[in-house]
Amino acid sequence: MAIQRSRGFTLIELTIVLFILGLLLSSFLAPLAARVEQEERKNTRIQLNEIEEVIYGYVLQNNYLPCPDCSDNTGGCAAVTANDGEEDTVNGPGSSKICANDIGNLPWVTLGVKGIDEWDNLFTYRVDDVFADRDDPDVSDGTGCETASATLNVSFSLCSDGDITVLDSAVAGNTVASLIPAIVVSHGKNYSSTIPPTSADETENTDGDLVFVDKDYSQTSGSEFDDMLIWISPHILRAIAVKSGILP
Repeated sequence: MAIQRSRGFTLIELTIVLFILGLLLSSFLAPLAARVEQEERKNTRIQLNEIEEVIYGYVLQNNYLPCPDCSDNTGGCAAVTANDGEEDTVNGPGSSKICANDIGNLPWVTLGVKGIDEWDNLFTYRVDDVFADRDDPDVSDGTGCETASATLNVSFSLCSDGDITVLDSAVAGNTVASLIPAIVVSHGKNYSSTIPPTSADETENTDGDLVFVDKDYSQTSGSEFDDMLIWISPHILRAIAVKSGILP
């Protein structure tokens, strides 16, 4: 009696099976990755909202905005410890303290918040030093806009405006917000500290100037944008300061 031998898969059949499995796997992983990123963005938005609340609370306690934590030791940051989460100040005129730099990391240790977003990147923080510098206790706020009625021991006045602008595009963009005293940025999943952003809008949020971009999420090639921002409103800041008695 002849023995029948089982026939194995041919190389072509194995290739077809693996190809089909690859298609099925990719169709499953793509929406899974999208859902994971959506959850990461949701958690980072919660973080940013908490940071915003904490910053307002910090002003209520201290009468000024926090200074950034230096991200390196260049310029005014030469004599401080960079990337330690502590706000960095240096000596100013007289016995005053001023920010070592206007831009750097969010001072997460000083504020008592988490310093990294869902992609383990430090939050960028920029502040207008008018709202953050600390003057001598026996001098006025130093803004120069309310010489006759400046409030002692307060960095800003009712007429103080910030110097930061938010646009909806880096190229001929419309103004989203202006006169902002402070802003916090999460650079999103796309961000790399060693590879420059590929889109003009994301580049605008890393170039160190006073202009930032806030727009809808996009993964379109050449115009990628996944940054997330919150900023301190000068109007809310002044209203809180008046209501709490910081400003008259």
